[in-house]
Amino acid sequence: MEKNVIIVLLLVLLVYYLSGKKKERPTFSQDNIVIYIDPGHGGPDGGASFNGVHEKDVVLEISFYLKSLFEANGFKCYLTRTGDYDLAPEISQNRKRDDLRARAKLINESDADIYLSIHANSFTSPKIYGSQTFYQADNLESRKLATYILDSIKENLKNTKRYPLAITDKFLIDNVNKIGCLVEVGYLSNPNELQLLTNPEYQMKMAAAIYFGVLEYFNNRHL
Repeated sequence: MEKNVIIVLLLVLLVYYLSGKKKERPTFSQDNIVIYIDPGHGGPDGGASFNGVHEKDVVLEISFYLKSLFEANGFKCYLTRTGDYDLAPEISQNRKRDDLRARAKLINESDADIYLSIHANSFTSPKIYGSQTFYQADNLESRKLATYILDSIKENLKNTKRYPLAITDKFLIDNVNKIGCLVEVGYLSNPNELQLLTNPEYQMKMAAAIYFGVLEYFNNRHL
C-alpha cells in the first residue's frame, strides 16, 4: 500500500512538473533535513466537523501523503500521530492542553528543521472557503515558510486569495521553538471544499502543493 501511495504521489509531481506549474528543482541536499508534521486533533478531539466528516481524519490523510512525498524525495519526516488518538496521558484533567503540550515537546526535542501543523477549518457561513497559513509573529523564517507554502497552494490549487497571517493565540505556534507554520487546508463547512477535501486525489494535490512550498523555502533559505 505504501509503495502504491508513493508511486501515485510521484505521478502527481510529474504532472505538476510537465504542466509547467512548478519548474524549480532542489538546489540543496535533502538528506539531512528533518520535517515534523503535526496532524491536528485526534481521538476524542475531532476538531472541526461537518456532515459527519471530521477534521482529524482529513488532516491525517493529507499528512500521510505529505510524509510519503517527503520521504520519497530524500527528506527525513515524522508525524506527531499516526492514528486516531491524541497525545494526552490516559488520566488527564485537561486533555486538550496536555495533548498540545505533548506535541510541542515532541517537536522541540527533535532534530526537526521545520514543522508543519496541518488543520482544516469550519465556519458558520458555507460561502467561506480556501486555504490559509499562520506563523509566529516574531519569527521571520516561519513567515517565509508560511508564505512559500501559501503561494504554492495559490499557484497549484487556486483555492484562495488569502495571505499568511501572524498569530499569537495558538498553543503550538507559541510554544514550539522551531521554524514552522500552521496550514489550514480549507473549510469543511463549504460544500464544494468538503467534497474536495475528502477526495484522495485532491488530498494528494494538497500534499504536493505544501511540499512544493517547503521545497521553495529551502531553495531560498540562504538568500
